[in-house]
Amino acid sequence: MQRITKDPDIRRQEIIDTAIALFIEKGYEQTSMLDITKKLNVSQGLCYRYFKSKEEIYQAALEYYVNQGIEVFRDLFGDDTKPFLTRLDNLHPLHAVSKNDNSYGQFVNNPQNSLFHTQMQLVLCDKLVPIMAKMLLQANQNGEINIDHPVSTASFCMFGQLGIWLTTNISEQDKIDQTKALIKKVLGK
Repeated sequence: MQRITKDPDIRRQEIIDTAIALFIEKGYEQTSMLDITKKLNVSQGLCYRYFKSKEEIYQAALEYYVNQGIEVFRDLFGDDTKPFLTRLDNLHPLHAVSKNDNSYGQFVNNPQNSLFHTQMQLVLCDKLVPIMAKMLLQANQNGEINIDHPVSTASFCMFGQLGIWLTTNISEQDKIDQTKALIKKVLGK
């Protein structure tokens, strides 16, 4: 086998992307590090140089996917030139933010990977709380809302909507409407 040298960041991403493709195809539990190296046509040592285990690969993929979700959230909701409540109307629940057609989205949103989907939602909520808290603090300072605890309120809004999105007997539009209505009630609007 001829040795091919690649930039470490590119190689690392190739390993993650290949692992995710195999997780989709075979399932997470049925995929081994050996499967990943065979698919990449590289030595096991090379993969282990970047990741100690497939769990570490999964964590890196989860982090990458969550960061994509944060960027989508910022794009949808981050325009601080508009009043907070106007931006709230643009807020898509985390469920919508986390749906992508790429392989990461296919893996995380696959019903057989529901545990991983829940983990992704929790990590995403945790990372979005400080962003939302900053927005709430700014809205407080602008006199748009009047809440005593912006961080706790942001946490409640982000994590609280998960209960709505895990409910299976209401439509997606109803979930969106209910999420927005409840957040507005929490904010006193």
